[in-house]
Amino acid sequence: MYIVEQFYEKVLKKEPPYYAKYSILTIVWKPIRKYINIVIIPNVPFSNLRVALYRMIGFKIGKNVFIGMKCYMDDMAIKNTVIEDNVTVSYGTYFACHGKDQGHTTITIKNNAYIGMRCNIISGKEGVTIGENAIVGAGSLVNRDIPSNATAVGVPIKVLDNKRELL
Repeated sequence: MYIVEQFYEKVLKKEPPYYAKYSILTIVWKPIRKYINIVIIPNVPFSNLRVALYRMIGFKIGKNVFIGMKCYMDDMAIKNTVIEDNVTVSYGTYFACHGKDQGHTTITIKNNAYIGMRCNIISGKEGVTIGENAIVGAGSLVNRDIPSNATAVGVPIKVLDNKRELL
């Protein structure tokens, strides 16, 4: 992509965009990977195959993980989504590792965590971590860290104490 870089620098007199440094292979692979990630994988009816396909395109996913159908993993920064061992991600959960004026930050889901169905997990400007043995209620918006062994629900997420009251 040397030509694109030179065009920006010499003709447009601007800093070349980040994608001007991509190889031809990367330029060809990215839309194929996006299609696999958005169209094919969420509709595969077998969990083990879904997880294997997510791993194949580069997501870091541990052992004994269940990812439900219709989940959408952010493919702008695949290495920034880390799912550890024995995690359950229920149906229809969305992951977002990037946004306006935030760059690409990390989503980490620790061992034995449970994510209820139709949750949205957004990493924000500093990233987000869901702790070990944490439970996230269905339909929640995870926009900040959840401590280990906690139960959290709501939009935006709120952590419950041991008596199941909002803190």
